[in-house]
Order: sequence, then structure tokens, then C-alpha cells
Amino acid sequence: MTNPPETPDQATTGNDDVYNIPIDRNAAQKYFLALFCIIGLVVLIFGIAPCVFLVIISLVFFLLAGKGFIIGVIVVFCSAGFLFLPCLGYFFFAKWLGERQITALNYRIEGRTLRVDSGVFFLKRTGVPLDRITDFALVQGPLMRLLGIWALQVQTAGVGTPTPEATLIAIENPEKVRDELLRRRDVAAQGNRRDYC
Repeated sequence: MTNPPETPDQATTGNDDVYNIPIDRNAAQKYFLALFCIIGLVVLIFGIAPCVFLVIISLVFFLLAGKGFIIGVIVVFCSAGFLFLPCLGYFFFAKWLGERQITALNYRIEGRTLRVDSGVFFLKRTGVPLDRITDFALVQGPLMRLLGIWALQVQTAGVGTPTPEATLIAIENPEKVRDELLRRRDVAAQGNRRDYC
């Protein structure tokens, strides 16, 4: 006799117990959009300085060459258009990219493995055996703090790097999910000890 699912996101299929980790997709969408917009603004700021310099040089050149103020103003507006249109395009691209990133996110436990799917252009599927996990760290950067979301970093033994094996962004009820993952990790570790004895 099989046990009923513990939560609505948990399902039993065959011999594998699948637990889908809930994602707050609205918060994640806001996070990715804000992140891509910040990146776009940084690029814009560093890209605008040379363009502004060229506009000023062009304006001075036209004024000194005697072509008049009107041509200088036309050059300024054309340069502003060349800056505005790519920026507008980038922000639409950032919105599209954020939506696709959210669609691709999927966190679940299948049997004794934590599965993490992510990526837009290149889909990345990571599988982390639960018995290799040493800790789950809840982290919150400045942008995440502003939006009220958390990331759950999965630390493993034997990787040799301080970077997490996987990062789960914008999960619902992060403390509850961390506790559930720790419980499942402990069960998987006890099961492996019994397999080796």
C-alpha cells in the first residue's frame, strides 16, 4: 500500500517518489526582469558615455564648420534615436528572456536525487544525489531582499569548490522546503548506509 502524497506537489509514479518543489513564479519573474534591466542599465551607462562624447564632438564640428545650429540639433536627435531604440529593444528582450527563464525552471526530487532544470538558450539539467548533500543554505542578495525572495543553495561534499552544486531561486516557503529537503537527505543517507551494511 502506498502512502498518499504529503503535499499537492508530490506525486507517486511507479517506484520513484517525485516531490515537485513549488516556485513563486511571479516573484521570480520580477527578479529576473529587474536583474536583466540592471545589467542593461550598466551596459547603457558605459555605452552612452562614448556616444555622448561623439554627439558633442559632432555638434561642435557642425557649429565650427558653419553648417549651423539646425544640423547640430538633427545630429543630436539622430544620435539619441540610435541610443533609444536599442535600449527599448533590450528591455523587451529582457522581459522575454525573464519569462523564458521562469518557464524553464523546475525543481524536484526523484527518488534519491534532487533535479534542477534551468536555462533558456542552453537547457541545463542537474542531478544531485541527496546523500552527497552536506547543507542547504538560504541566501538573499540585495535585489532578492528588495523583492522578498530567497535562494536555496545546495552544498555537497567532495566538489572541492566553494560554489554551490545547485541554486534554487524564488521557491515558495523556503524554510519549509529546506526542512523537507534536509529530512529527505537524511532518509537517503540512512538508506545508503543500510545498502552498504
